[in-house]
Amino acid sequence: MSKQGRRTKSRHGKKRKFHWPLLVTAAVIVIGFPKVWQAGSEWVAAQNAIREASATEEPAEDFRPDVGEPPYTVAVDAGHGGDDPGATGVIVEKDMTAETAEALLSWLWSDPNYIPVTTRDSYDTTATPMERAEASNRQHPDLLLSIHGNSAATEAGGFECYPITPGRTWHRESVYFARLLASGMEAAGSTLRGHGGIRYIYYEDGEKVLAEANDLRVREEETFTLLEESNCPAVLAEQCFVTSAADVDRFGDQDGCALTAQVYYHAICAYFGTQPVETPGV
Repeated sequence: MSKQGRRTKSRHGKKRKFHWPLLVTAAVIVIGFPKVWQAGSEWVAAQNAIREASATEEPAEDFRPDVGEPPYTVAVDAGHGGDDPGATGVIVEKDMTAETAEALLSWLWSDPNYIPVTTRDSYDTTATPMERAEASNRQHPDLLLSIHGNSAATEAGGFECYPITPGRTWHRESVYFARLLASGMEAAGSTLRGHGGIRYIYYEDGEKVLAEANDLRVREEETFTLLEESNCPAVLAEQCFVTSAADVDRFGDQDGCALTAQVYYHAICAYFGTQPVETPGV
């Protein structure tokens, strides 16, 4: 039988022409689509597993954040301000946070590896934590540091900081940064409070509930708004007790704020793996 005779005819007697490329493509789609779908689903599951691990696991000894290339945008949040004084003691918290933030910004502006941004236009501007979080997110920072001071009715002192809580995106990176901050403050002479200077805060029925850094339960309760709403790794630092004269003398007066700002700057450099500049700008 000739090649022509082997071809199938239609009911009207016309020879039916097969479009082989289309048929092959269709076959590949029909046969291969389930495999492609399965591979895609497995990839998505793997990526979700990586994100979940980043959100719940503590950073291992060899963990390093994926930071990309400089310059890096760093958001500096001076806690309280404007009509919100924060804690009051030997000094006023909002004055200390503004002093420290201004000193830290001088370091960052001096370093070409960084683009510093703030969470409000002026230290005299009153802004809620949500407003400051939104201002930070609009500037797409790679890292956020919120500067605060602590207080107590009894004599207390020392440093503690609060990273993004377990179960949230950027938890592992935030803990990594928190450890650098705590290590720097301890080297500067501060006492670390809690588990290595790192703690978590949760709000239960409007009340703050404290958890230590080794408590890795994933909880539904929210933490500080600035951390909860942050689109990047973030840490809230309580640099000293404004109610302690000794603590203020070391880390809360003008010289103390300058020292703390330098510690914060070096921790930021360690986080991104850059070489610190020797002196801040004027």
